[in-house]
Amino acid sequence: MTTLKSMTALETPHIILREIVRSDVEELSGFMTQPRYQRHIAHRLRDGAMVKDFVRRQIAAQNDSRRQIYHLAAEEKYSTDVVGEGFLIAHGDGSHEAGWGVHPAMWSTGLGTEIGHALLGMAFERLNATRVWSKVMVANTASAKLARRIGMALVTSHETYAIGNGRVGAVDIYAISATDYFDLPY
Repeated sequence: MTTLKSMTALETPHIILREIVRSDVEELSGFMTQPRYQRHIAHRLRDGAMVKDFVRRQIAAQNDSRRQIYHLAAEEKYSTDVVGEGFLIAHGDGSHEAGWGVHPAMWSTGLGTEIGHALLGMAFERLNATRVWSKVMVANTASAKLARRIGMALVTSHETYAIGNGRVGAVDIYAISATDYFDLPY
């Protein structure tokens, strides 16, 4: 398996999904630390210092030949503001976990769908994934709809799934295979 050190940016109609850079700290802090944003995510960043450390770690990993995690910023094309983020985690068996988030002020604008489509494209077309899956907290109905909208299907549910930092919660697992991805309409 070849590991991609750096992920080339991917452009959609309204965003550019690209590697995180140092100057993203303030804009990422502006939404990643909001309680509304954190409500349905596992990895919670409490303040700007934690976001700054997170960004530092992501940048350091960008040149690691053993890289398995791609955390990306979603930059709105016309304003160049960072309005969301997404990640891909290679699990070594051809499967990749995907996740996405959008600034709460931008919810219901379609940007999450664009991030989701872009992540699938990166996973299947650049990282040669055989399967992409995502865990969605049951209460997060918007992400469940998004997963279905981008072609993922519900494959299993867990009432007591470890969601990080000692927390347990109900999650649904959505997935799509490479075959199904390449059969999707354009």
